[in-house]
Amino acid sequence: MSTSPSGTWEFVPHQHQGPQQQSGADDHIYSPKLHNGTLKSTGLATFLGAPYCPPDRNAIREMGAKICFLGIPWDQGQMVRSGTSSGPAGLREASTQYFPYMFEYDVDILSFFKPVDCGDVPIVPGNNDRSHEYIYQYVTECLEGGAKVIFCGGDHSAPIPSARALSDYNKSGKIGYMHIDCHLDSAPDWGGIKNTNCSPVSRAFDLPNCDGVNIAHMGSRNGLNPKDWYDFFANSDAHLIPMMEVVDRGIEECTKEIFDVAWKGTDAVYCSWDTDSLDASCMPGTTAPECFGIMSREAIQIARIAGTYGADILEVSELSPIFDVSQMSIKLACCMIYHYLGSRAKTLRDQGKAP
Repeated sequence: MSTSPSGTWEFVPHQHQGPQQQSGADDHIYSPKLHNGTLKSTGLATFLGAPYCPPDRNAIREMGAKICFLGIPWDQGQMVRSGTSSGPAGLREASTQYFPYMFEYDVDILSFFKPVDCGDVPIVPGNNDRSHEYIYQYVTECLEGGAKVIFCGGDHSAPIPSARALSDYNKSGKIGYMHIDCHLDSAPDWGGIKNTNCSPVSRAFDLPNCDGVNIAHMGSRNGLNPKDWYDFFANSDAHLIPMMEVVDRGIEECTKEIFDVAWKGTDAVYCSWDTDSLDASCMPGTTAPECFGIMSREAIQIARIAGTYGADILEVSELSPIFDVSQMSIKLACCMIYHYLGSRAKTLRDQGKAP
């Protein structure tokens, strides 16, 4: 990482150091000129190769970052199989295989958003409450630093403290909550425990400024959705689009619908995207892979549509590289975020707005 004495944002491709370092202002979007350039030596991996920044609101503001990336290597709120603790490292590794220039949008993500990587949230093994409190604190610092947050989990209990952070940050206004998942995750509790990966939607509903009319879900399917989870949606104003309906109506129409629901009359939106929403054929590296899901082309379409709406927090959860020797899962998850950022940048640029 390189920062000027004033602490302003400055890019060094993948944290390379030494005489063969790529040092030109635009070296990150062109083919490497030196042997130690992008795609040659990963160096110390950060997401997008962005500079590291402490998770401190003042440091984030000083660097002028508009996007903060966080890793949440937590999988002890998990009720299925573990493995998501390696998700953030896998996603950072995948990002070293790509340039931050997205030709589809003619945008350099790094120059536009000046993103920073704030590292991993510290985890206390065996202590769900303490770990969730750290997640809340880290996300709060990023929001207070004036940045939008993108984080990689970690099991799907991570949205519980991070959505609470967004709720508290926007306590004078309303927030919307979107949930793209194979599972409804709306259990009142799991064996008496409220804060697990089975209940992020229920806990969002508990937030004082998040109404059911602004909660939307898309992608549920198959037999790991107990009746009490479905009853939550049937007995509330929350919006439900199961996978069968997505297939019938099309991914574009359904994606726009959940974003419209989440943004209607709200001041901020949380987008929770579980990787098991994707079909097991293209996302084997997830906690609970399932058939009859969203395909990779559709996932990128969701990301592109999401970029036209925007979100204050975008979370990609339950990424488990250990279950995918091909590494296609981490690359697809990486591309989902890249296309979201590319689309978001183009949308703001076309509207004449800064990030």
